[in-house]
Amino acid sequence: MTRYLLLLGALLVAAGPSVADDEPKPLTGGISPQTAKINEFIAKGWEAAGAKPAAKASDHEYMRRVFIDLIGRIPTVEEIRDFEQDRAANKRVRLVQRLLNERKYAPKSNGRPVTAVAGLSKFPIDYSAAYARNFAEIWSVWLLTRSGLDPIYREQFMMWLEDQLDNNVPYRDFVTGLITATGKSNDNGAVHFVFRHIGDPIQADAKGQKVDLGEFGKYDNVPVTSRVTKMFLGIQTQCTQCHDHPQAKEWLQADFWGVNAFFRQTEKVGTQNTMQKKQTATANYVELREMPDWNKKGMVLYERRDGQRKATYPVMLKDLAQSEKGEKSTKNLISAPATAKTRRQTLAEWVVQHDNFEKALVNRMWGHLFGRGLQKDATVDDFKSDNEIVHPELLTYLGEQFKQYNHDTKKLLEWLCTSDVYQLSHVALKGQADPKFDPFFARMPLKALSPEVLFDSLSLATRAESRLKDAEYKALKASWTGKLVRNFGDDEGNETTFNGTVVQALLLMNGKDLNNEVGTTRDKGVVADVVKKHRGTPSPIYDELFLMTVSRHPTREELAKLEQIRSGRATITLGSGGSASSGGKGANPPKSGPVPVPGANPDDITYYQDVFWALLNTNEFMLNH
Repeated sequence: MTRYLLLLGALLVAAGPSVADDEPKPLTGGISPQTAKINEFIAKGWEAAGAKPAAKASDHEYMRRVFIDLIGRIPTVEEIRDFEQDRAANKRVRLVQRLLNERKYAPKSNGRPVTAVAGLSKFPIDYSAAYARNFAEIWSVWLLTRSGLDPIYREQFMMWLEDQLDNNVPYRDFVTGLITATGKSNDNGAVHFVFRHIGDPIQADAKGQKVDLGEFGKYDNVPVTSRVTKMFLGIQTQCTQCHDHPQAKEWLQADFWGVNAFFRQTEKVGTQNTMQKKQTATANYVELREMPDWNKKGMVLYERRDGQRKATYPVMLKDLAQSEKGEKSTKNLISAPATAKTRRQTLAEWVVQHDNFEKALVNRMWGHLFGRGLQKDATVDDFKSDNEIVHPELLTYLGEQFKQYNHDTKKLLEWLCTSDVYQLSHVALKGQADPKFDPFFARMPLKALSPEVLFDSLSLATRAESRLKDAEYKALKASWTGKLVRNFGDDEGNETTFNGTVVQALLLMNGKDLNNEVGTTRDKGVVADVVKKHRGTPSPIYDELFLMTVSRHPTREELAKLEQIRSGRATITLGSGGSASSGGKGANPPKSGPVPVPGANPDDITYYQDVFWALLNTNEFMLNH
C-alpha cells in the first residue's frame, strides 16, 4: 500500500499545474467556413472581455477529448499510434469526420492496417455505431432521466435512438418522432418519451365523482409539457404551471396550459416502472394511443394563485421574438383551419417552426462539448430575459446554418469540434483562470465523465470489454453505473454535480470485476500481458500503461520518478501517528519520518499493477480535459 500511495502521489503531481505560461499558437488545418466563423465570433468575445486564450491542446489531449465527447470512450493504444503517424495538416478534421461517419476502420501501424485492436471485441471499428450508442445514452438520460424505468423499456428506447442517430436522421424529424409517437413500444421505442412524462390521472372536484374524459381528458400531462419546452426549445416552463414566471415576466401561466392542451387526447396502456409489480413478469411493451373523443373542445382549466379558475385552448408557445415584444402566440387550434392531424402532430410541426428550435439544440450541443452553454448562466436549456446570451451573433449564426444544412447534427458537431476554441488546452494562461472568463471559453473547462463513459473507458483500459460477452458486459455496466449514480450523481444526469474523484477512486480500487481484469496474481490479467509483451523492460511497459489509461506517453520526469520508486531509492514521509506496512506481528514501524519504499525487479508484475491502478485513479484519467 505504501508503494501504491507513493506512485499515486507522483502521478497526481505529474498531471501538471492549473496555469500555464505558454502563449497561444495558431490553429490550422482544412476547416469548414462554419468553423472559421465560429473562430471569428469567439475571438471577438475574447477581445471584448480582455481574455487571452490558452495554448493549443496537444494532439494527445485533443484526441482523448474528442473520442470521449463523440463516441463515449478513450482511444485505444492502436488508435493513438495511428493518429500519431498521420502527418496531414488536417489530421484533426479527418479524425472528427472519421469518428462521426466511418463504419469500417482499421488503424494503421507503419502505414499498414492492423488486424485487431486490444480491448475491442468488434473489428473493424464501426465509429458511426459507437457515436450512435454514445449519444443514445446521452439522449436517454436527457429525455427519460436515469431511474424508475425497466431495463427492457430503456433498451427499446435506446434501439430507436441508435437507429435515428446512426442514420443521422434530421433533428427536426427526430424531435417530431418523439412528440408524435404512437403504438407499442416494441414496434416504436419512441413512445417511451411521452409515456414517461404523461403525468397523473386528473382528479375530480368531489370525492366519488368521475372525471368526464370527453371534456377534460384523462391525464394532467404536466411533466411532458415542461419536458417538451425545455428539451426542444430551451425554455423552462415548469414554474408557470402554478403562476406567472417570477423572473422571466414574458412567460405566463396560460402559456404552460396552452401547450398542455395538445396532450389531452393521449392514452397510455401499461406501466414503465416494474419496480411496483415485482411479482409479475414485465410486459414486452407499453403503448400510446390517440383518443379523439377525449377533451373534444380542447379547453383546459387551470387555477391561478388568487383562486380564479381560468381556461385556455391548445396554443403553441410564442416565439422568443414575440415574447420580447410582448405579443401573443399566433399559433393555436381555435383559429387554425381544421385538418386530419392529431394535436401532437400539430404541436410537433409548430415546435420545429419555433424561432428558438435550432438555437436550443446548438446550445445543448455546445454545452455537451464545453460544459456550459453560450449564456451567462451555465445551464443549456434556460432561455429567458434575465439570462443574457453572451455570444448572440455566434448562436444566431450556428442556428441558421444548422437549419440550412438540413438539421444535420453530425455537421454541427464537426463544426464545433474542429474550431479553435474546442482545440484549446484546459490549462489557462496566467491570470486567466478567473471564473469571470468562463462564459468566454478562453480554455477548455474540465468536465466530469458520465458514469457510462467512465465505465466504458475503464473497461477499455483494463481490456475487460473484449473478454466479456455482450450480455455479461451490459449487465456489469448497468450494475456499476447504477452504483455510481446512487452515490455521486442525480437522476437528471447532471454529472457535474458528482462530489469528488477520491470516492470514485475507492470504488474503482474495490471493484471486484475490474480488479480481476487488471489481475491480482503475478501471471494473469492485462498488466501481466503488457509485461510479458515487453519482456520486463520498464520503459516500453510504462509507455503502454500510460497510453492505455491517460492516452499519452509518460514525460521524462514521470519516468524518472517511477524508476526511482521501482529501484528502491524512494521514501515516503509519515506524519505522527502514520503507519507503513506493518511487516508482521510484533513489528514496530516508525511513527513519523521518512520510510523506505520497497523496490521491484524490472519484470515484477505486482509493481506494474500498482502503477496501472495509480494511473486509473488520477484526475487525468477520470476527467475530460
